[in-house]
Amino acid sequence: MKKIKYLAFGISIVLLSFYLYKNFIYYSIPFNPIKEYASESKIDFFMTKNIPDGEGINTKCKDTNTCDLVLEYFSDLKLVPIKDKAAYEMFKYENSTFYTGMLTFNESDKILISDISIDSPNLLHISSSIDGFKSGYYKIVDSTFDYNYIYNLISETET
Repeated sequence: MKKIKYLAFGISIVLLSFYLYKNFIYYSIPFNPIKEYASESKIDFFMTKNIPDGEGINTKCKDTNTCDLVLEYFSDLKLVPIKDKAAYEMFKYENSTFYTGMLTFNESDKILISDISIDSPNLLHISSSIDGFKSGYYKIVDSTFDYNYIYNLISETET
């Protein structure tokens, strides 16, 4: 009988720990999912500036050195995951200019960086076609997203 009590107590402690990690601790640990891909070669970067009236301005990075600088910038961001509900409260969708970017590795693996708003430059959504990638909303800690740096870094504009 004592063994069953200890087993039940142990299982409840493990479940409580898992719940606390998944709902609180995970969202306080800095983590940048792009950092794992910082050493990749053969990358492309595509960025769209979405204007409120429905138009978009597309830019594409064709120079390898420039693409490396863009990847370095994204991988050096100090990010903390945040819950989707908190992100929706922070992000202003209506009448907002926002950016969407895509990193492509070896022509098949893609990382989509979206919902980068001029009004909320410290919030972004990162998702990927790569198996095991930790998709979700991330808050930039200690800085804001410098969209002018990225946009000016890419010299060729296609509309």
